[in-house]
Amino acid sequence: MTSDRPLVAVFVGTDHHRFDRLVDWAAHLHFGGRFRFHVQHGATPLPPGLPGSPMLDVMRLDALLERADAVVTHAGPGSIMDARERGHVPVVVPRDPGFGEHVDDHQLRFAKFLARRGVITTAYDVDQLATRLQYATVVGRSRPTDERGTSPTLARFEAMIEELVHR
Repeated sequence: MTSDRPLVAVFVGTDHHRFDRLVDWAAHLHFGGRFRFHVQHGATPLPPGLPGSPMLDVMRLDALLERADAVVTHAGPGSIMDARERGHVPVVVPRDPGFGEHVDDHQLRFAKFLARRGVITTAYDVDQLATRLQYATVVGRSRPTDERGTSPTLARFEAMIEELVHR
């Protein structure tokens, strides 16, 4: 029965470049039996038997983030913020231009910037991804908010983006 395995939501984003590396890692871990996945795969084809959707509307994205035990995403600010707002510390696999996954290295630099500040964790190979997911599913997630209902995560994330933009 698959429902006893933790659900991992994977978001490759909407870029037209394929992200085969991340989709292949998700397939490897899904078929290995430790986790079950739903992959928002964009332009990247899914292997047969790996659950996913090319794109997700806002309602389906929110529902998936609510159900997920862990989140893996590319280093897109929107995807990271969506995961953080729902209490996840996302595992980020930045797109790498060396593999043809993007036009430049801004995702690599952005992921490093956020990881140093403890906002995300990163994975650069399938073994790291498995380890980070195992940890995320054990630790779980949290939902701290201030008296106005604003997440400190969002406020911190916005401050870091402002710092990065104004450098």
